[in-house]
Amino acid sequence: MSASPLAPRLAGIIACPACRGDVREDGESLQCTQCEQTFEMQNGVPVFLTGGAEVATEHSSNAIGPHFEEMLKEGKDFILHIGAGGSPQRFPNCVEFEHKIFRHTDVVGDAHQLPFREGVFDCVFALNVFEHLKDPKVAANEIFRVLKPGGSVAIHTAFLQSLHEEPHHYYNATEFGVREWFSSFRIDAVNVTGNFGPGVMLAFLMSNVLAAAQAGGATWPEQLRLSDTTIGEWAEFWAGRGEQPPGFQTLQSLPLEDQKRIAAGFEMIARKPAATA
Repeated sequence: MSASPLAPRLAGIIACPACRGDVREDGESLQCTQCEQTFEMQNGVPVFLTGGAEVATEHSSNAIGPHFEEMLKEGKDFILHIGAGGSPQRFPNCVEFEHKIFRHTDVVGDAHQLPFREGVFDCVFALNVFEHLKDPKVAANEIFRVLKPGGSVAIHTAFLQSLHEEPHHYYNATEFGVREWFSSFRIDAVNVTGNFGPGVMLAFLMSNVLAAAQAGGATWPEQLRLSDTTIGEWAEFWAGRGEQPPGFQTLQSLPLEDQKRIAAGFEMIARKPAATA
């Protein structure tokens, strides 16, 4: 892709993600004035990832919710939207940060090393992002750094969700895990929004259970027996008051890779590498 100049609204807030030094435009790239690292520009989008960025301009993301959309439309706050994806509309008060170049992406980089100056944003959105980060605590501290004093952050992240967007699905956090990630902040609330409610959780989980059974080779009669079971049958079995529901052994016998998508947990056995000469 051909290069074009850095957008004026980014010029005063971009910083080198490695050393936090100032960056300057140098033809078709950006260069840090301090550590002299060079970063690619793709059609005016600064890319702070090695090897450039994949382009996905045809992708459309799910709606972010009316509350967040209203904040964007009001235009009162300068917002960093981490993981914005293929947003339907560009807002002048919002910087869209991604690992690919989507329709309105402003900056490409790593959420663990945000390429922005300290204290420049009023608010940060990171919706359905944190389960896909290798070190959420580091990313949370980066958000803390780029927020203005008194600035706010809003995240959505997975708890009882099956494997998705593999292999980059690393964490399903409890409320207490989320609070630990953001322990540097004054946390106002940890809520359950409608898109994460127990009904949505159950629908999502059961859909994945049936999909895993099909992918794992369950016969059509086995799939039917599983789909015809009731929540009560499973609850009574777990409580020790009922028999194994139809389909229980089908799920327990799935190939390992299919079980991993919907398992309750994992056993890991590891070994320290042998000493080298």
